[in-house]
Amino acid sequence: MSQNSSMDEDAWQDFGQKVDLTARIREVLASYPEGTSIIKELVQNADDAGATTVKLCLDCRHHPTERLLSPQMAAFQGPALLAFNDAVFTERDFESITFVGSSKKRDQAGKTGRFGIGFNSCYHLTDLPCFVSGRYLVIFDPHCAFVPNAR
Repeated sequence: MSQNSSMDEDAWQDFGQKVDLTARIREVLASYPEGTSIIKELVQNADDAGATTVKLCLDCRHHPTERLLSPQMAAFQGPALLAFNDAVFTERDFESITFVGSSKKRDQAGKTGRFGIGFNSCYHLTDLPCFVSGRYLVIFDPHCAFVPNAR
C-alpha cells in the first residue's frame, strides 16, 4: 500500500445526513390522530399482510420485573394493548417497518398501509412498541434507553 493510500484512508471518515429518530416520530405523530385510529391502523396492517384473524386485548395486568432485558424496561410491564393477527412478516415487511413515515408498500396500490405511518401510530401509546412475528421478537427503542445495545 502506498503512503498516499494510507493517508487517503485517514482523511476519510463516515459522514452523511442523519435523522433524529425521536424528532421524526414526533413529526409523524403530530400529523396523525390519537384515539381509535390506532386500532384501525393495526387492523389495516393485518389486512395488508393477508391475515384472516385479528384479535385485540387490553391487558390491565402488571407483570413481574425480575427477568427483563434491562432494569429500565420495568416501566413497560403493564398495562398494554395486545394485538394479534395470523400473518407472518416477510423479509420485505421487516425492512419496511424500519422506515419512519415511508413504506416499501408505496408501489403496491392495493395495500392500505402504503404510506408508512400505520405502525408508528403505536408511539401514541408507548415509547417501546414491540411485536413477535415468526421466530423474531422485535422491540423498537428509538430513545436507545431501554433495550441493551440499542443504537
